[in-house]
Formats: sequence, C-alpha cells, structure tokens
Amino acid sequence: MYPRSMSCCGLMVHIHIHVALLLLVYPRINLVSAILGSGDGDQFLGNCDDNLNNLTKTLDRIVLSSNYDKTLRPGIGGPPVHVVADIYALSIGPIQEVDMEYHLDVFFRQRWNDYRLAYKDPYNILSLNTVMLESIWYPDTYFINGKKSYGHNITTPNRLFRIYPNGDVLYTQRLTIIPECKMHFENYPMDRQVCPLLFGSNSYSTSDITYSWHPDEVIVSPNTRLAQFQLNGNTVGNFTIPSERIGNRSVLYAHFFLQRNIGYFLIQIYVPCILVTMSSWVTFWLNPEATPARVALGVLTILAITTLGWSMKDNLPKVSYAKAMDWYLALCFTFALGSLVEFAAVNFFSKSHTIDEAGTLSSYDEEDDETQYRRSSRYKRQTKYGNSYRATRITSDEVFEDSESFEDESCCVAFIHCLKGNAKYKQFTLNRKCQFIDVGEIDRACRIVFPVAFAILNLFYWLIYLSAGGVQHVHNETEAALIREWS
Repeated sequence: MYPRSMSCCGLMVHIHIHVALLLLVYPRINLVSAILGSGDGDQFLGNCDDNLNNLTKTLDRIVLSSNYDKTLRPGIGGPPVHVVADIYALSIGPIQEVDMEYHLDVFFRQRWNDYRLAYKDPYNILSLNTVMLESIWYPDTYFINGKKSYGHNITTPNRLFRIYPNGDVLYTQRLTIIPECKMHFENYPMDRQVCPLLFGSNSYSTSDITYSWHPDEVIVSPNTRLAQFQLNGNTVGNFTIPSERIGNRSVLYAHFFLQRNIGYFLIQIYVPCILVTMSSWVTFWLNPEATPARVALGVLTILAITTLGWSMKDNLPKVSYAKAMDWYLALCFTFALGSLVEFAAVNFFSKSHTIDEAGTLSSYDEEDDETQYRRSSRYKRQTKYGNSYRATRITSDEVFEDSESFEDESCCVAFIHCLKGNAKYKQFTLNRKCQFIDVGEIDRACRIVFPVAFAILNLFYWLIYLSAGGVQHVHNETEAALIREWS
C-alpha cells in the first residue's frame, strides 16, 4: 500500500492524515446512510469514498511532496510572510496588584498564506484535525510580556485548523495568558490602569515575518465581569522594534483600559476613617478636668486610623511613593492627633493659670519667698566655662524689660510662647495675676475650626484625585523598554 522507500516519519504523517480525514468524513457518512436508507445510502457511500480518495491524494500531494519542507517558511528568500491576527477575549481577570499581572482567557487567531498548500480540488475549505499542524509550517508567535501562558487540552486540544484553496491557513487556539501589567498607584484607589498585551515572532525578523491586525482586532465578550475594575475599552496597534543584534521585530499590541471601582474602598476605608476622625472631636465637649476620658478617646482614635491604614497594605506592592489613600489616612491621622494636642494645650493653661476668688494665684499663697522664686523663675544655661555651665535665674527686672512687648502680642504668639515653655513669658503672666486665656474658649473655637477645616480639605482632596485619575499612557514606555532590551 505504501512505497518501500517511504521513511518511518513519512509513513506516520501519512497515517495521521488518513486518521484526520476519517474523523472528518466518517460521522457524516453514517448520518446520511441512516437517513437515506440502504439503496441511496450505498450510492452516497460510493461517492464519499471517491471524495475521500481524492482528498487523501490532495493532502498527500501537498504535505508529502518533496517540494514541501515544514522547517522553512513559505517563500524563503523572498517577501516576508504576512500574519494577520485577532483576539476574542472570553474573560479578563483577576487583576493582581501585588505581582503586577492580570489573567486573560482568549481565542487567539492567526491567518497567513502558504502557497505550497494551495489546491484545485472541489473543496471550499479543508477543516482538518490539528494533528496536521505537525506536518506544515506555522508562525512561532509568542507573547512578549507574558509571564505564563498555557493552552486548553480538555477534553481535547482546543485548536482549530483550516486550509483554503488559495493556500490561506486559519489557526485558532484557546489560551490562558498571564501578562505583566506595570501599574501606577499614585491615584489609588481612584486609579485607572492600562494593561498591555504584546506578541510577535520569537525567531523571525521583519525580513521573514510581519504582523498586522485583522479588522475584528480585539473583541471582548459582553459577559465579562470584573470584581474591582470596570473595562473602559481597548486599543490596538503595531510597531517595529529596531535591533542590530537580532534584527528588526514586528510587534502587535493591545491595551486594555481598566478603571477601579471605588465603592469597596468607600465602605471599608473612607467612611470608617471619617467617622473615627469625627469621633475624636467629642473631646471638645468634654470637661477639661476629665483627663482620663479625653486622653483615652484621643489615643483610641489614632490607633483606629492606624489599623485601617495597615489593613490595606497587604493588597498592594510596597511602592516608594505615597498613594492617594495614604494622603487621606495622613489627613485623618493629623486631625485625630490635633484633637489630642489641643487637649494638651487646654490642660497646660488650666493648670498653669488657676485663679482663686481673691484674684491671687492660689498655688503661691502659702509658699515662702524662696519656694515662690524657684517655682516662678526659670533657670537658663548661659555661659559655658570648660565642661561646666553657670545657671542664672530670670529676675523680675528682666521680665519688666520685656513686659511691653508681651502686652502687644497676639493670642497666637502667646500660645506659641506657652508651647515653647518661654520662661520670661510665664513669669510675665504670673506677675499679672490674671488668666491669659479661657480654656473654654479654646474648646469652643475647636468645635468649629476642626470640622470646617476637615470639610474644606476633603473637598480639595476629592476634586484633585477624581479629576487627576487619568489614563496612564504606557505605549511609549513599553516600546522604549523593548528597544533597550533587544538592542
């Protein structure tokens, strides 16, 4: 049946071709035979046998011909093979920020012309088993930014292979691709990411293979759903990477535009942070003498905001810049800390300037002159003699010299003197025998200042980041990176 001169490899290919043809034609023969009955069925079977023989001869002539070498591209030494590609995306996701990658499940289609496969027999399209792929040449396309890719083989290899009379070839695969996606988190979680997919030939330069997009380009299934992102469309294009080392390469790319849904973060981070920050302002309505309650409330709110911030760290890569959420947590932390500092100021004034009904400082009534001097005067270090210092006290004459300047100062400057522990200013206020600031006024002012300032800063925050969450343009970055890598 087979020539003796045929090698083992040629014999195996020939057997594969016959198996593929039988798998293609035999089910149709049985079906028609059952419908037409025995008489018409026998005639139909005779015609099918003739067709099968003709098709076998055609494939034998094409593939087993001595002129066909599957290791060489069509038209070797002549114009490059033009490969036309398109993608049908079944699903996108999950998006993994920590590893900066995303998953893509696609039907990947490639079309090219191999004039050596052209035939004149009366068959419009040869839909063949993918076993035939081992007998012909096909492009060595690979995904440039793919970290991992694999084909689907259950229940059989998910591949489609067709040959047209003019030598056009259609090759379709179902693949799961995990490409790299370099993300930018400056606007997180109001960010918009652009995830690219790049592919081209692994070993052929533009003198052998060029790529272009089919008119269908990239189609995404309407059933695609993402948990944390919204797909805002895609764009496609091609470019050539110049390289003197390995030759110029033709590359196709597709960019998927993803916008993060902020609803989850509003519920889990922003609203709790706002409520915790507002709860820290309750201290402004508490009695200044309720030190344990005010301190405990201030510390607990600070710890709560810190915990909310740390809860999101595990879901993101450890980048070296501040994200939008980091700035918001810092804002809430500052206001919670400010309420605690405000109580420290209130406590300072209430303890340092307590006045009894007689108009004199009660803490000094029953003390002798020396004790009053030591409590009311601050010691300062002035002149350095070797390894020792000479301490001198601040006398009333020194205070009197600065009394006029203290009289004209505003409340803000006076508050700064108190925080710095200015000895002259404290002696000045004690000598006046009056209370400089009513601690109740501080609390009443903070009840208005803190909420208003927090509302204004929130308004600026949302206006800036919601308007600045623009699309990151990654095409130029990707092309430049590939040129550096392949040059």
